[in-house]
Amino acid sequence: MSMPKPTSACPALSISGSYEVRLSRYARVALSIPVLESGEELKAKDLLNADASQAEGRYSVHEHVRFVVDRGLVRGDAPLLVLGMRNSLVNLRAPVIWHGRPYAVAGEQPEMSLRPYYGLGLRDGSLVLDCALGDASEAASWLEFFCAGNPVLWDDARGDELFDLLLCETADHSHLFDIPRGHHHLANEATRALWSRLHVVFEQHLYSKQTVAAAAMRKVVSECVPPLSRCNNYFHAAIGIDSNGGLVCLFGNAQLEAIGQRLHTLGCHRGICVENSGSVTPTWFPSGLAAPGVPLVRAPNFRERGRAVVVIELDDDRFDSVPGCWSGNPHASVKIG
Repeated sequence: MSMPKPTSACPALSISGSYEVRLSRYARVALSIPVLESGEELKAKDLLNADASQAEGRYSVHEHVRFVVDRGLVRGDAPLLVLGMRNSLVNLRAPVIWHGRPYAVAGEQPEMSLRPYYGLGLRDGSLVLDCALGDASEAASWLEFFCAGNPVLWDDARGDELFDLLLCETADHSHLFDIPRGHHHLANEATRALWSRLHVVFEQHLYSKQTVAAAAMRKVVSECVPPLSRCNNYFHAAIGIDSNGGLVCLFGNAQLEAIGQRLHTLGCHRGICVENSGSVTPTWFPSGLAAPGVPLVRAPNFRERGRAVVVIELDDDRFDSVPGCWSGNPHASVKIG
């Protein structure tokens, strides 16, 4: 039976939501990127034309967990929380440092960057948000791992300064601006050309100093006619760390800076966006691999397979519910551990 044809240009289903996961403590943390063992070349996904789901180097959540369990990085009989890092090794400006060595998509050489990458890393068994490469720490100092993301909250950066960071670190311009692309029902030749115009400048300044890259990106944005409007309904996943070292994970349809502000409200001073839309993957394994994982939140266009996830081992399978809010939107909040 063939699928019925839509009777309207607008979708029948609309989605909005927000979800918070807070982790007060953890036992061990492991990064799963099985493809690094094979050494195969990883192409950046085609953000412009499709849903960007090349098959190479992509694994299901269960396969990722099995990978780190088999290598003794976490226990297979302990409660596990999986957080996707599914922009890593998929987009430009999303490299990974693994045991002191940087990796990126084909065509990007992170060591050449004159500005730092912002990301989540593991140092001495503790998760941290910090900078790497550029004028920051060298790759060799990250003996465990570092995954770059998009800074939605970073120390005292506010307003234009934070927006400039996002302009220079966000490879998919549809995350910042209302520019339909790919299979979006509003995407057309004109919107794809506009997205490409921004991306050409982004690629030209892939390694430029922050001030130079920001000036170039602001210039091309200012030349767009009609003026670009900000995107406030894309589904994002972001990670922050509070003053006690606890992990704060936010998932929701919002402008990137609004997610950063929510992280700040929850006691964080730094936060990064790590995946978006159908890639958002938080999964809870209360019994480890003894039972299937419980998806905590998914988008309707969820894609099962990805290149990178973080697997966190806990000492407690209980959870608590805590009050949550997100700019007046419906919310759900879970505190684990």
